[in-house]
Amino acid sequence: MLTHHRYWLAPSTLLLLWSAAPAWAQKDEPAFQLNAGYSLLTDSNPRRVPAGTEDQIGTTTLGFNFSTRQSLQQFELDLNLIDYKYQNFDHLNFTAHNYNAAWRWALTPRMHGNLTSDRKESLNSYFINTDQKDSPESSTEVPGVLRTNTNTRFDGVYELDGVWRVLGGVSTSKLTSDQTDSTAPVSGTDAEVNSADMGLRYAFTSGNALTYTARTSQGNYLNDGTFNESFSQRDNELRLHWILTGNTTADISAAHISRTHPDARLDYSGLNTGVKLNWNITGKTALAAGWMRELTSDRHDAGADSYNYNSTHVRTNRFSLGPVWKASAKTVVRLNYEVAQRDYQGSPTGLDAATQRSDTLRNISLAVAWQPYKHVTLGASLQKATRTSNVANLDYGSNMATVSAQFSY
Repeated sequence: MLTHHRYWLAPSTLLLLWSAAPAWAQKDEPAFQLNAGYSLLTDSNPRRVPAGTEDQIGTTTLGFNFSTRQSLQQFELDLNLIDYKYQNFDHLNFTAHNYNAAWRWALTPRMHGNLTSDRKESLNSYFINTDQKDSPESSTEVPGVLRTNTNTRFDGVYELDGVWRVLGGVSTSKLTSDQTDSTAPVSGTDAEVNSADMGLRYAFTSGNALTYTARTSQGNYLNDGTFNESFSQRDNELRLHWILTGNTTADISAAHISRTHPDARLDYSGLNTGVKLNWNITGKTALAAGWMRELTSDRHDAGADSYNYNSTHVRTNRFSLGPVWKASAKTVVRLNYEVAQRDYQGSPTGLDAATQRSDTLRNISLAVAWQPYKHVTLGASLQKATRTSNVANLDYGSNMATVSAQFSY
């Protein structure tokens, strides 16, 4: 899937605070839910530069969810408008038009799958550097670059017997930018990827499951004037879902990826691995922890804020820890800590590997969600994000505070 996170903090905080919102109505009955919300984020450094200027971002959300089951078929639709208003950087104001749609299809109880489609708009970047690609301090303000990420996937599962499953699917993803200033190109980041995969799963009677998936992808970068590249990628992945105890589960993955390009200088391959643990300590407390090591392309997947022609891919080691406390029937408290080491690798321009960019990112947040009434959820959070880098002018620190309210009916 194609993703960008240049300006993710406000939306992700909202999702965290709204996690206690009411669910859809009873199964097998059509359910229609209206949603409205507002949040106010105060960010000491929204531009993520060494010396930032504080801003306040007000976010208004309007939307609805619909779900219905007809015999073996389940249909779901989620539409929403999210309006972002900046107090100081008002040239960044925009309204996102997002949706998620799904058909959970089934021909028989043993043959079933999903047809899904989603669209998400987000602000990707709002400055272009005139002197040095990696120095926001030498940047010029331009209107925000709006990114549109669309994904469509069709997949299916056939249960051969009590334990064996055959899996398959096809998907297409596209990420494009709404470039309003021709003097500020976001080069090499728009892309379209088509993928197909097949797999086999062994579902143990204990609830554990082991899955092997082979995937092939074909992609094109839509506005890369330097390399004008397309690419092919092959993934071979193993996933294990393991129930350690009645209250603890682990998800372990290992995948070998190999990406090739017409220009062989851009090729890379390696092993992506990850472990996620979920522990329900008591009825009121839980703990989630995760570690992953992955390779992503610097031509796209690492994000336009880091994109440059001195590396082909990024190796990321990420650790996260997230305790949850259900303080009462109406109150949930969440703490999250994450640290990531990002090393930029590969050099199509012949840059000495010893001088390539390396970043350390840390993020810690504390959030409280309170549901005083059935249809109302209130929230507040504090967050601190930092980046240190071996490249000059890329360090930053940011302190954030958010309050929010959501109404669902």
